[in-house]
Amino acid sequence: MTPTHYTFIDTIGFRINCSSDIQQRDTLHNILTYLQEEFCTYIDAVPYSVGFDTRMEYKIYCNNTTVLSFTTGYSNNSYYINIRFAGLKSYHVLIDNVSYFYLHYIVSYLNYYQIGFKLSELDVAIDVHHFPFENLLAICTSKTSRTMYHKLGEAQPYDGETTYIEKFTSAATIDTALKRAYLYDKTKKEVATKGNNIDIPVVRFEVKLQSSYFNKYGFDLNKFNETLNMYHLLYFYNMDEKYALIDKFNSYSVVRKREINRMGLEQVRLHFDINYIYSFINTLLNITPSDTF
Repeated sequence: MTPTHYTFIDTIGFRINCSSDIQQRDTLHNILTYLQEEFCTYIDAVPYSVGFDTRMEYKIYCNNTTVLSFTTGYSNNSYYINIRFAGLKSYHVLIDNVSYFYLHYIVSYLNYYQIGFKLSELDVAIDVHHFPFENLLAICTSKTSRTMYHKLGEAQPYDGETTYIEKFTSAATIDTALKRAYLYDKTKKEVATKGNNIDIPVVRFEVKLQSSYFNKYGFDLNKFNETLNMYHLLYFYNMDEKYALIDKFNSYSVVRKREINRMGLEQVRLHFDINYIYSFINTLLNITPSDTF
């Protein structure tokens, strides 16, 4: 029996490119004013440092959790505004509802005023319910030449709770990576980081597509699907079968498609629901204020 699993988008970010610092400042001011006047939203201006510069990040909270943030910057001869919605699926009903509320209203605002924006960040997750963390295995089966990877089964800092796929040597390499993925015990993480007790056991496999990914590829549906298919999330009812697969996978210096087919990974693989993801993005691209009431 296939474990119960669902596809979710957990974090999404947008970038608005502006022709000048004046347009950047006015656009951000108008969005923040809209939120304050329409919804009496409290917006916290938090200073942070970038090199020798001090900038402001504008945050909106729910239950002491940041659900939405705005930052500005300048790169490649372009002024920009970054809008980030974090944790759309935390299993905290109030926080998730507030996150979706702001997501829909802000995107409908951008669409209505024809303010161009593009994806700059996307976290796509498969959540597996009522299934032990140790009975799941996440593998990158289509590795890129310039990326380091953890060996299957090797000891990691948070064994038993989190398994990282890619191996990074510094925070800088994490930030500049096109993508990264990891498998973690969502139930334990929510309790540890937010004090949020999820009613059901949840293990999450998450692929994070970062700003450099969208700078390089945009939102190309074929490339997006290809990227997600670089990973296999596998489930095992028999742990001996899991360890046997790890040993076999590690025995190859290079794992080619024919070896993957011989190992029968598809028989125990959990897939992303691509239709859900496409529908989610398509809705955002077309939503208007009349759809949010």
